[in-house]
Amino acid sequence: MVAIRRRPRSTRLLVVALVSVSLAIITLDYRSGTTGPLASLGRTAKTAIAPMQEAVTSVTRPISNFFIGLANLPSLAEENRRLKEELADARAVAAGGQVEANELEELQDLLGLQDLHPDGIPAVVTANGVSNFDWTVTINRGTNTGVAVDMPVIAGSPDAARLVGRVIDVTANSSEVQLILDRDHAVWAEIDGTPEAGLVVGRGDQDLAMDVEPDAELEGDENIFTQGYEVDGQPGVYPSGLLIGQISRVSPEPNALSLPVEIRPAVDFSTLNVVLVLQATTADDDQEDAAP
Repeated sequence: MVAIRRRPRSTRLLVVALVSVSLAIITLDYRSGTTGPLASLGRTAKTAIAPMQEAVTSVTRPISNFFIGLANLPSLAEENRRLKEELADARAVAAGGQVEANELEELQDLLGLQDLHPDGIPAVVTANGVSNFDWTVTINRGTNTGVAVDMPVIAGSPDAARLVGRVIDVTANSSEVQLILDRDHAVWAEIDGTPEAGLVVGRGDQDLAMDVEPDAELEGDENIFTQGYEVDGQPGVYPSGLLIGQISRVSPEPNALSLPVEIRPAVDFSTLNVVLVLQATTADDDQEDAAP
C-alpha cells in the first residue's frame, strides 16, 4: 500500500491567515478610498507606468488612425471627387458669367460704332490665321453682305474706334482681314497733339514701328491716329481719326536721320471677337458730300 503524504497543518493555517489578512486589507482600502493603505502604492505604480502608456499610445494611435482612415477611404475619395466637381462647376459658372459680360460689352460697343457708321457691316471673327508670316483673321461676312477688298475693319467703342486692319480677300460668306500687326501692312498716321506724321508698319508679335523727324518732341505716351489722304483724287484705304495705338517707346539715336518710335496697338487681338467693316469712301462720295 502506497503511503499518502499529508500537508502539515501549519502550512494550511498560514495560507488561511494570509488570505484573511489580504481580504481585510483590500476591504479596508476600498472603504478608505484615496486614503487607504494601498492608495499610495497605486499612485506610485501609475506614476511609473504613465511614460510607458504615453509611448505606447504615440506608436499605436497613428496606426489605429491609419486603419480607421483606410476603412473610410472609399467614402473619403467619393467626397473628394464630389467637392472637386462642385468646385469645377462653380468656376465654370463664374467664368461663363464673365465671358458673357465681356461679350455683351463688346456687342454694345459694336452697336455704338454702327450708330456712328450706319453703313458699317458687323461681323464675327471665326478663325485666326496668325503665324510668323501671316497675321490675319477670318470674319463671317462676304460679298453677300457687301464686303469688298480694301474695306477698313475696326473695333472698340464709339468713344474710340480702333483700327483692326483691312479686307484682303473675300468669298460669298466670309472674308480675310489683314491685321495691322502684319509685316506687309502699313498705314499713314499722325501723332496726337503734335505736327508729326509718318508711316506705321506692322512687326508681327512686336509693337508697331514708326519713324518721325529726328527733332520731334515727344512725351512717349501719345496716341497715334490714322491720317486720311488722297492720291490723284482717290482717298486712301483708311479714313482719318481711327485709333491705332499708343507710343510705348522712343529710341533716339545720335546723328540719325529719323526718330524711331514703337507703338502698342489699341486692339487686343487675342480677345478680338466682333468687328465692323466700313464701306469704302470714294471720290464720288466726297463730291456728293461737298455739293450744296
